[in-house]
Amino acid sequence: MFQGESIDGNWTSPTGAKVMYEEALKTAGSEEVFTYSDHKLEEIMTKAELNLNVKEDKATFEMLMYVDSDAFFTALKDEQNAAFTEELKKMGFTYESLDPQQKAEVDANRLSDDELHDLVSDSINQMAKELGGEYDAKGGYVKADVFDGDVDRTKETLDITEINDVVAEGLVEKGESYKYTFKDGVLTLKGEKAEDDLVFEKK
Repeated sequence: MFQGESIDGNWTSPTGAKVMYEEALKTAGSEEVFTYSDHKLEEIMTKAELNLNVKEDKATFEMLMYVDSDAFFTALKDEQNAAFTEELKKMGFTYESLDPQQKAEVDANRLSDDELHDLVSDSINQMAKELGGEYDAKGGYVKADVFDGDVDRTKETLDITEINDVVAEGLVEKGESYKYTFKDGVLTLKGEKAEDDLVFEKK
């Protein structure tokens, strides 16, 4: 029985990652994240990866979202300071115009650096949990499996066996199959239309 060429190895899709990253920013940015300061979500969620890992004809499709925790901390601190400045302004004050006791009262209501660091960590871990994934603090990314599948080299299909309901919603369903082509070191998962193709290169 003829079996096609093995596609075992680690693959990545820069074009797929770019689309996913832009979608993630659009979704997360639909609610204004920073109200008082001019920080942008792109400073915190810096890039995405879309990887396909195939071993012995078993495939795992995963997404990585890179999160800059230092930039997140800075943005939250600036946001907090800007919020206090704005609220004082509404009352006709500046922080500099307050007496020492008033300054102490204002400062007592600010989150400390340690509390802000905890808030950053909690927020990223919550994001990972919502995606059904985990946060790798050392690597600086949230990772979640999108689906698992079996590679059929004879039919040149990737048959989906398990999915992450949260991340895969609207993308794939359990039991679906992707046709794939493997040519000149490029692996392509065929979409319904050509523009839906996912193109992978070796990592």
